[in-house]
Amino acid sequence: MDKWVKRWKVSSSRGEGHHTVAQDADGNYACSCIGWTRHVPRRDCKHIIDVQLGLYPTEAEAVMKKMTE
Repeated sequence: MDKWVKRWKVSSSRGEGHHTVAQDADGNYACSCIGWTRHVPRRDCKHIIDVQLGLYPTEAEAVMKKMTE
């Protein structure tokens, strides 16, 4: 079973691709960016903060939107 219940595709600040932000069932976030994966102790990166601010739809929401267009 997958630990992550929600996922977001977040644009890289450099405009080179994207990062994946994920949330588990307990509400904990993770990000695939180097800033988050290499920082100990963990703290929310700008990608996680953008997701928390509602700036990106979840991957499931993005798929549903494409299907209705």
